Amino acid sequence: MNAMLGRLLGARYKVIQALGSGGFGQTFIAEDMQRPGNPPCVLKHLNFATQHPHVLQQVRRLFYAEAETLEKLGRHHDQIPQLLAYFEEAEEFYLVQEFIPGNPLSVELPWGTKLSEAQVIGILEDVLGVLAYIHSQGVIHRDIKPDNLIRRQHDGKLVLIDFGAVKTITNQVAETIGQTQLSVPIYTSGYGASEQCLGKPQFSSDIYALGVIAVQALTGMRPSQFPVDPESGEIVWRDQARVSVQLATIIDNMVRYHFNQRYQSATAVLQALQHITDLPRADPVEPMIPAIATPENPPDRRLRHLRSVLLGLGVATIASFGMAVLLRKPLPQLFSDVTVETSTPTPSPATAIATDHISWGEKILTPGTSQPAKQKGVDALAIKAYSQAVTALEVARQGERSDPETLIYLNNARIGAMPAHAIAVAVPLGDTLNSSLEILRGVAQAQTQVNQGGGINGVPLKVAIANDNNRIETAQAIATDLINHPHVLGVVGHGTSDTTLAAGKVYQTGQLAIVAPISSAVQLSTLGSYIFRVMPSDRFTARALCNYMLTRLQKKRVAIFFSSNSSYSESLSSEFKNALFYGAPGKVVAEFDLAGPDFNAYESVEKAIQQKAEVIMLAAPSQVSDRALQVVQINRRRLPVLAGDSIYTKKTLQVGGEAAVGMVVAVPSNVLGNTRLPFQQQAQKLWGHEIDWRTALAYDSTQTLVAGIRRDPSRRGVRQTLETPNFTATGALGAVSFSSTGDREGVVQLVQVTPVAKKQSQAYQFKPIN
Repeated sequence: MNAMLGRLLGARYKVIQALGSGGFGQTFIAEDMQRPGNPPCVLKHLNFATQHPHVLQQVRRLFYAEAETLEKLGRHHDQIPQLLAYFEEAEEFYLVQEFIPGNPLSVELPWGTKLSEAQVIGILEDVLGVLAYIHSQGVIHRDIKPDNLIRRQHDGKLVLIDFGAVKTITNQVAETIGQTQLSVPIYTSGYGASEQCLGKPQFSSDIYALGVIAVQALTGMRPSQFPVDPESGEIVWRDQARVSVQLATIIDNMVRYHFNQRYQSATAVLQALQHITDLPRADPVEPMIPAIATPENPPDRRLRHLRSVLLGLGVATIASFGMAVLLRKPLPQLFSDVTVETSTPTPSPATAIATDHISWGEKILTPGTSQPAKQKGVDALAIKAYSQAVTALEVARQGERSDPETLIYLNNARIGAMPAHAIAVAVPLGDTLNSSLEILRGVAQAQTQVNQGGGINGVPLKVAIANDNNRIETAQAIATDLINHPHVLGVVGHGTSDTTLAAGKVYQTGQLAIVAPISSAVQLSTLGSYIFRVMPSDRFTARALCNYMLTRLQKKRVAIFFSSNSSYSESLSSEFKNALFYGAPGKVVAEFDLAGPDFNAYESVEKAIQQKAEVIMLAAPSQVSDRALQVVQINRRRLPVLAGDSIYTKKTLQVGGEAAVGMVVAVPSNVLGNTRLPFQQQAQKLWGHEIDWRTALAYDSTQTLVAGIRRDPSRRGVRQTLETPNFTATGALGAVSFSSTGDREGVVQLVQVTPVAKKQSQAYQFKPIN
């Protein structure tokens, strides 16, 4: 394992510490070298080596299938960790997962300690909700135990980790080659049900393991100490616990020896628990660190020291368990003094999910931020010490001019307790940081311009930042929470077509206008009357790329690389095929699913060439950008490459490098080099550098909402103003107006990756095509 230390894998993950090994798998701590601050992550290595091509192919198929399952689960449930990446390198396979700061449930269950019924019910309800979801997806965890349930540090929720993908692959491969001695059991002694020990797990096997945890919590005994009835095989435990008949009966039905006699679904157990009467529910476990300081609980030096100590302990404690997931906390009420719509917010179940993902300035959302002055300003804002916040945030701005979060919070602090209009901006800060910062710069620039110009009819503009992490569930929860706070008059966001489509349905139902800056999926046009966008739809992008291929390149045969898990990708690829069909003679000779469990970049490119493809078209969302860049690297400029706007990132230039030279990318508008624009001149003063199209479109989105608020500062009024046929707002490159579908018709700009000569190194840039 020591040979792995210091290695850079996947061109971004540097191995820094070994955690453990077993069978064919090893686990390491790695640093993500492409994210600010190089945050740690958990890297799992499947190092099975074989000289048999058919066995290697099976390993590859199993690996991608298991990885796709993990990615899907983590993306759609808050209490399942997110899979950051998975890739193959030198015929070895890697999974990359996030940390989750917290402690395993085993810390709460030392030998001899008995929990109350209320505490045990809380554990059961928390975990059963996760089991109900994974079972609905056809997944059996197979290793439910206290060490695989992490009490999340920030909100006290239990997060289920270690789905054992590497173990599954190991066993199946071992059976294939006849080396069964290399197999590893996919259960833990004491928690594994009888059928699971025989290699035949059922959904109720997970329920059995959770029931054993409940018995352990109530009796203070280890599973190995439980007496067993020799005739029935049932666990004998009631005499060791103070427990009601109602709860004891439920647990007995969870841990029956034969799986047919147990509850057959997690939902059935939850329903049984809901019928328990006269038993108090445990209060939610409090976060280990207060999220928001108050006048009664100021963020003094002791609190800040405690925060840093606990965070350090959290990372150290949970390194071996692994993966970071969403944090939960209610949206703070910072607008008690704002004289806008005053109806009382309706409590929503989603409030618990929208938590630490929304901030008006009382917490930092941008990953990797470590400026003391910024933290001081945020702490001051949290207790409404506005003058102190302004002073600190002005210092932070001087230290890092390009940070838009600091500028937004500074603008909010300058408003202080004055009445203000409010909007929110939602971006995936934890998923695509650079693109998210570009969007925030556009919003911050518009907010600064509006407030320096006297506000909206004399009333300044406050902005909330929301981080949806590119997760559908989080985006919908954020939308629900914003709807329930009536001072928010509109939203700029979200950062991808998938999250915008998901959240857009919520905004439409809640009648809160959203203006999408960079969501291009055609489906957005039919979502509802409260949905607008300033970015041209994929129809325009597809036509521009198709026209370039047919007229400039004089090519007709194309291989399309898309992602079946992305609305954006399917929209762009579909519109490209439509443009090819209706525009001129042309043919799609091959299609490859970048999100497929058996996708192989090398084989796909070679197959495209064998099919006599003349062009590669990348309709790749950010979630599979690593695979798309593998295609670019393996292609080695043999075929011209066209791509949608999601490929327009620094990562493409850095990782694609020489292999990406000549690639043509379609973007909504390109403002680079157009220094005569007032918008670009103001951007240069604010940020110290030029900005790109994402910033421009976010600026346009904000100015659109400002124009709506100026005419009628109510939610319904904003929507009615924006859908008026003669409505216009002043944007970065010109007027903004909408069609009857809420779409803006704009010009698509084609840019090309070109080298930039430097003295000591080779760099690359996106350059507009004339």
